[in-house]
Amino acid sequence: MIGREDAALTERVKARVFAEIGVAEQTAKVVPIRSKRIVTLAFVAALILSLGAVAYAICSIHAAKQQELRSELHMDEHHTDSYVEFTVPEDATPGITLLSTINDGEIQKIYVNVSPVTEEDIAGYPEQPVSFLWQIVNSDLTGYASPWIKPGTSAHTPEEIQALIRRDAYDSETQTLTLCCLIFSEQLEAYLGSSGSDSAELELFLAEDYIATRSFGRITLTSTAEERCCFDFGNVTWVDSESGKEVEFVGLELTPLSGVWRLRYNEAEAVYTGSNLELQQAWLLVEDSVCMNARIVFSDGSSMVTKGALSSNYEDGVVSLYTSWPRAIDIHDVQQIVLDDLILWENK
Repeated sequence: MIGREDAALTERVKARVFAEIGVAEQTAKVVPIRSKRIVTLAFVAALILSLGAVAYAICSIHAAKQQELRSELHMDEHHTDSYVEFTVPEDATPGITLLSTINDGEIQKIYVNVSPVTEEDIAGYPEQPVSFLWQIVNSDLTGYASPWIKPGTSAHTPEEIQALIRRDAYDSETQTLTLCCLIFSEQLEAYLGSSGSDSAELELFLAEDYIATRSFGRITLTSTAEERCCFDFGNVTWVDSESGKEVEFVGLELTPLSGVWRLRYNEAEAVYTGSNLELQQAWLLVEDSVCMNARIVFSDGSSMVTKGALSSNYEDGVVSLYTSWPRAIDIHDVQQIVLDDLILWENK
């Protein structure tokens, strides 16, 4: 527990120190000693305290980071079954430690601590050659892991990114780095289905020039549950004031950290299957206007804009726009969904 000494861990460290220097712990406690022996045991005591402090710091940083993640994601205020927190080890071994995962509807976000990561390892990030890679073992699923940065912060230069990494993701005392791995939920589910297993192994690497040079180890993943609410708009029509283009809204699907807008418009098939770049660009602006101007209103009167579309697709006449945000909302407390002055949905 943070703020409390771990007696068992201290005893393990103490016993290991005595064993490594060839001193029986029991003898050291009761046998009369000379001045030189006093100096030796004083050194041993200092070493135990030092090692104990480092070991305690390594162990406690996992729990501390879990607490910070939970707070920054607003999980204490808006609990969801989509978020899973894992028991962290009590020992101080280096490698990879699984902290928590969350399913935002389209993406599985996996938060881990890795160590040891030296100052030199992170000095070149995000510019090459240093990066962090994850891979689902025995599959072709792979991608990049990024240092975790608190939501709501932004950086535009390598120097600013470095400052944020050292503020939020890196602990120099224990050489521990917090990373976030993003895996498309559909791909993970497909892999689990084909493998006939309910879990997968993820391995994380330090890489240089896109080539893995050192493994931090493996963790076992399961597919995290998804919490979703669907809002039916009853085919409300909206006209974009800038372009005059008309959109028919089908509905909105919400998870605590993401949304998928469902809509129709008469040129959607041409936009998504044709090659008219001018037409595509014009409708892209309309789609972004929907995502960036629509507001979700809650019972306390507060509201949230759903952000711009991160991806989109077209199927059976319906355009789906995926968007996400960094902190959880209570999807069961939605009172209104509004675009400009048009109420798309209201809790009655």
